[in-house]
Amino acid sequence: MESLEYSRELEAYRAQYDQDSTSASIAVVAAMADILGADPLELDRLYDAVDTDALDKLGQVQGTPNGAVDISFTFEGYAITLSSDGVMAISPPAHERTGVRETGATNE
Repeated sequence: MESLEYSRELEAYRAQYDQDSTSASIAVVAAMADILGADPLELDRLYDAVDTDALDKLGQVQGTPNGAVDISFTFEGYAITLSSDGVMAISPPAHERTGVRETGATNE
């Protein structure tokens, strides 16, 4: 994970990962473990929320004439949008948006 930041204005986390060294599915699990302050093995299984093979292929998609390709899904109650450019937006459940947990993420 290159970076993980929380934007109070957007009430969402923004993560950036290196697609050359990290698969999309590993990036999602790493970001969520950091946000939740949990061991990755304690999280729900990602493949129950999204097709992880398809998710990992997202990193192989180069920009299209219309821009990046996005995949959106819910994992651990958070809305996640992963883009083919290696950027991830993670929105907490509505009931947690005003009281986001303190994590290692930096605030914008």
